[in-house]
Amino acid sequence: MVIHSDSFVGVMLPFVVALAVVVLVLTSVWMLAFGKFRRGAKALRASAGLVAVYVVVLMAVSLLTPQKIGSAGQAYCMDIWCIGIEKVSPIPARNQIAYKVDVRIFSDADTVKTSGKGFSLFLVDERGRRFPMVKDPSVIPFALSLDPGQSVNTSLTFVTRPDARELFLTVDSPIFWGARLCFACDGSLLHKPTLLRVL
Repeated sequence: MVIHSDSFVGVMLPFVVALAVVVLVLTSVWMLAFGKFRRGAKALRASAGLVAVYVVVLMAVSLLTPQKIGSAGQAYCMDIWCIGIEKVSPIPARNQIAYKVDVRIFSDADTVKTSGKGFSLFLVDERGRRFPMVKDPSVIPFALSLDPGQSVNTSLTFVTRPDARELFLTVDSPIFWGARLCFACDGSLLHKPTLLRVL
């Protein structure tokens, strides 16, 4: 099973609202230019109200939508770049525990190449502590370019605290303004990102 970071409706809705706001603003400017001040002001208030309502509803949906947590055997797709956990191997060390996480990186695209370039992978424990990936030049990099439908197996290494009881893999990606305004998407305002269970 694959968990996706967003939905078509969630992605398209901010663009529809933005288009409506632009139309209202242009309408108000046109009315003001022709001396229709009351109607122009009313159109401006409507555009401001639309933006305010959208932001409030977006924040409410983000807070009320449950966080997605993938279990063993599930994969997570950030747009068309996907990752799934195959195996987890703990490596005890003094005062720390290293984990080697075998993963499958694959493309969910039909026609274009994709890549994890710019992404950052972390383990997060039950307390919200984040443990960054340790670079390992001996393995295939997770950010390599993938052809449509291509799949690659590699491993990721993380060093955590020994008192961490639960661990989850999460992906940080560069976020543009549209993703911040997406409904219940991983990058939207106040929404908790999707996690893949490691332990």
